[in-house]
Amino acid sequence: MCAVRMLRHLGLYAMAASLMLMLSAKPFAQRIDTGALQQLFDESVTTSATGKPQRASDAPADIEIITADDIRRSGADNLPDVLRFVAGLDVRRYGFAAADVGVRGYNETSNPRLLVLLDGQQVYLDDLGRTQWYTLPVILSEIKQIEVIKGPNTALFGFNAASGVINIITYDPLYDRPLNVAQVYTGTQDYARLSAVGTGRIGDKAAIRAFVDGFRASEFAPIGIVPEDRAFQQTPQEGAFGINGRFNLAPGVELSAFGAKVNSRMWEATASPYFGTDFQRTNWSRVALTADTKVGLINFDVYRNELSYEFNGASEREDLHDTVYAVQLSDIMKLSAQHSLRVELDYRNNAATSSDILPGRMGYQVVSGGAMWDWQITPTLSFTNAVRFDHLMLYNHGLVLPETGLTGADFNGKTIDEPSFNSGLVWNATTNDTFRLLAGRGLQLPSIYDFGLQDLQVYPGDGQTYTSQTFLAAGNPLLNATSVTNVELAWDHKLEQIRGQAHAAVFAQRTENVLTNPYEVTPVFTNFADGSQFALAKAMNTGRSAAHGVELELRGQTEGGFRWKASYSYISIYDHTSINRDGFYSPQDFAHGTPANVLVLGAGYTYGRWELDALSRWQSTFLDYRVNATDPSLTPVRVNNEFILNARVGYSIAPGVTVSLVGQQLNTARQYQAAAPPVERRVILSLTAGL
Repeated sequence: MCAVRMLRHLGLYAMAASLMLMLSAKPFAQRIDTGALQQLFDESVTTSATGKPQRASDAPADIEIITADDIRRSGADNLPDVLRFVAGLDVRRYGFAAADVGVRGYNETSNPRLLVLLDGQQVYLDDLGRTQWYTLPVILSEIKQIEVIKGPNTALFGFNAASGVINIITYDPLYDRPLNVAQVYTGTQDYARLSAVGTGRIGDKAAIRAFVDGFRASEFAPIGIVPEDRAFQQTPQEGAFGINGRFNLAPGVELSAFGAKVNSRMWEATASPYFGTDFQRTNWSRVALTADTKVGLINFDVYRNELSYEFNGASEREDLHDTVYAVQLSDIMKLSAQHSLRVELDYRNNAATSSDILPGRMGYQVVSGGAMWDWQITPTLSFTNAVRFDHLMLYNHGLVLPETGLTGADFNGKTIDEPSFNSGLVWNATTNDTFRLLAGRGLQLPSIYDFGLQDLQVYPGDGQTYTSQTFLAAGNPLLNATSVTNVELAWDHKLEQIRGQAHAAVFAQRTENVLTNPYEVTPVFTNFADGSQFALAKAMNTGRSAAHGVELELRGQTEGGFRWKASYSYISIYDHTSINRDGFYSPQDFAHGTPANVLVLGAGYTYGRWELDALSRWQSTFLDYRVNATDPSLTPVRVNNEFILNARVGYSIAPGVTVSLVGQQLNTARQYQAAAPPVERRVILSLTAGL
């Protein structure tokens, strides 16, 4: 408790000092040509961590950048298949359009530990704290780069960055090259897709970019799924539209606006993990004002995320409407040649309603404050320290089922107060060698489901082994936030002789107060008022977990057009939790549910109008869990060693016109990647035309 108070006071003092220093601060330059800097450094450039441009290897975080060229050459038509070949990332596919992504282990269905941003806007969903990758309001051709930040980074990147951050950065419609591209896809599984993006500009004063996207396909064969769930399988499809504008209002003053709508239908596994068809309608909107002033680069950002969700499966049918409002104010200041400062205040209001699984209107407000200090100690040594404090206030305007053992006062009086920090010491030992010592504490705050779910179900018995039973899954307003503390040492080395780079990182992390949703805990049998028995499963903090690991990467290219990459990742996890001990299994068996060893190899060659690329991934065996047919418990499933080989052939028919043929999972027709239907081999033909 004393340590919490000390960190809380430290954050308040840092913010107060920041406000005092603003009066003498020098402004940042407003517009940065990261493309030119990337050519200068011969390395990807980022501004995300500190607000200033720097090589990825110099940032006070473990950042790997996926470029637009990397995305194109991968042949992927979706983000999870792009991320699959990044060291330290775990991608599990549960259906044609359903996948979950984890950073350094701890992956599960509806993974709640990963923060996903689109140009700074949160795009993960607050109902379960999950990311629905096929409903994100962006298409691949809009993406300039994807920044993969490994480890807890709440203080640097914001709310809920417990295990890592995926920061998707699109081309700026006003300052980057204009995008005018149309793409047509066709392939196996009856796959058909059309996407297009166009940009219009008025000199250097205004620009608007719009995109449309839609696909349909046939779902993978539901092998291994209980008949009750198979009956609710429907084919996946998606339709999306979005518009992004930037306006130069005055010298140093810019306004940006964004709006998008995505409708989707997919067959997927929930956090339970029950299978069913998921219908989602998401609306995204955002307005941001940036001003380069005498007291720094000030950014005022407001956005709204709206989700309408329906799930239709054998286990249950549910609906949810969730709306998030967020307001962010930040100031980045150049105090001197050696010192930079960022101060920020955030407010978030997340509220959800449901006709059957939430008690009336359920939500929370979060007020956050933080500061970052970047100190260039010497020309070769820098130190960055960021602190943040989150204050969550829970509220509930509805009835509480008495069987939960909770009252309205348990909800409306609940607060969570938690600090987080990120520190990074970066040393450029030579022109080719950079060392980083990193430490951080990140947070995973409970989701709406974790806090307030009230889901009453009746499971039929089989007449022999099981009898029918009533099952109540309930949230818990008394939960604490999960904290993840990480220490890491990383080394980047430039291999000038082969135009390559090497990266090595070793890390250790500890997770406290593991959050477990009510479907994943052992139920307690108790009695209704009439004396009949029911099973109550309540969300809870189930203990702690520890992990350590290593990541090794090599990549390079030749002047003749040959490129290559190789990486190896190892992680070992030790769980100390109260679940998975008594025959009632939970997907949060992180020690056994994470592949310990992963090897990625890739190579490519450009010759004239031809591009040839191949990517492969091998990972060791892990344990996943599948739903039983007649009761709410889970069955462990061994997912054997996985090997994936993808290849792409691209040919430039004319300037701006390319045809490509992609084969995914060429090595086998079907392969289990989780306790889900086996993933099928895919062959995709696409035509891209752009100006």
